[in-house]
Amino acid sequence: MDRPVSKAHKTKILIRKLALLSLVVIIPVIGLLLLKSILTPTVYLSRMTIATADQGNLQITVQGSGVVIPNYEEVITAPFRSKVLKILRTPGVKVNTGDTLLILDNEMAANDLKRLENELDLKGIQKEKLKIQIREMEEDFDISRQIREIRIENLKSAYDAEVYLNKRGGSTKDVIRKAKTEWDIAVLELRQAVNNQLNKLQASEAGIRELETQIRIQKNAIIEARNLVDQAFVRAPFAGSLSSVLSQPGAMTGEGTEIARVADFSKYRIRGTISNSWAGKIMTGQQVLIRVKNKMLNGILENIMPSVSDGMLECLIRINETDITDLRPNQQLEIRVVVSFKDGVVRLPNGPYYKSPGALHLYVIRGKKAFRTQVVLGEASFDFVEVISGIEKGEKVILTELEERFDREEIVVK
Repeated sequence: MDRPVSKAHKTKILIRKLALLSLVVIIPVIGLLLLKSILTPTVYLSRMTIATADQGNLQITVQGSGVVIPNYEEVITAPFRSKVLKILRTPGVKVNTGDTLLILDNEMAANDLKRLENELDLKGIQKEKLKIQIREMEEDFDISRQIREIRIENLKSAYDAEVYLNKRGGSTKDVIRKAKTEWDIAVLELRQAVNNQLNKLQASEAGIRELETQIRIQKNAIIEARNLVDQAFVRAPFAGSLSSVLSQPGAMTGEGTEIARVADFSKYRIRGTISNSWAGKIMTGQQVLIRVKNKMLNGILENIMPSVSDGMLECLIRINETDITDLRPNQQLEIRVVVSFKDGVVRLPNGPYYKSPGALHLYVIRGKKAFRTQVVLGEASFDFVEVISGIEKGEKVILTELEERFDREEIVVK
């Protein structure tokens, strides 16, 4: 007969089975956990850019670029076709108002001036000849009128004599009528001569006035020509810096071509370019933030050009700051036009990870691990990016872009 199994023996058998089960189940689980721990990537926070999400105000800005230009610059053009005789100033030097920058050959302009002066002399001679002709005409007419008046008096006397004789029976009515006709004709001829004389005088005086007008025009042309001759000495229009000038003596210049530039570098402006897609949001008078090295300058959007080139709007920005020591002509800068403000938003520091509003994955640190989290970002300023969802105030975030290196939902941080 089988011996009965004691209760203590059964307990030992149960313990052996549980131990065996533990070896079969628990050890693989522990192994899997150890394997996962070994395979989970590790990053060192000292090598990462870490930020803590906070809450505050955000200036919503539109990003653009700008180039530093002088506050004022004047382009000097050649007054006439010529060649450069001498260059007296070099680019970069300070100049005062009226300083001679270069000398042009003014021989052609001088010849034009001489021609105009000769033409003026001819017109003056023509005017004097007309005056002499008028005087001669008046003198001749005066004598002719006296002769006609004497003849009229004689014809009147002859008529009166015939009338008297007729009363005495010594003349006929036909003779009286003929004498009266001759007298009337002489009076009409005098009146006609006077009218002709007046018309000739008016025509001659109009000719003089026309010549006087031509003389005035000619004198103005001479003044301009003389100014052109003087402009062979190209002078600075105001005190500033010579930013450019023709560099080669003997170079030919056409009328209206640029030969020099003088600029006021005591102040600067920014010529900015912004994507045309923001055309509805930007307007004159808005604040502009200008990053210069580690400094931020403030400016005002003064003017927006009406034309669009390559999808970009061009604008002019006035710099409000007085300290412009870090600025240089033609320096390339990043600008942001402030279009609105938001209060009390969750935000992160701006950085290379931010490209545009939308969703991306960032690793949020919780304890010893960082968890891959979809974050929705909104607008941005120079310093901050708006967090719409995915990160709460106070959470620490790895801003270094890790998506290209890891696609794990979690990573170990040390």
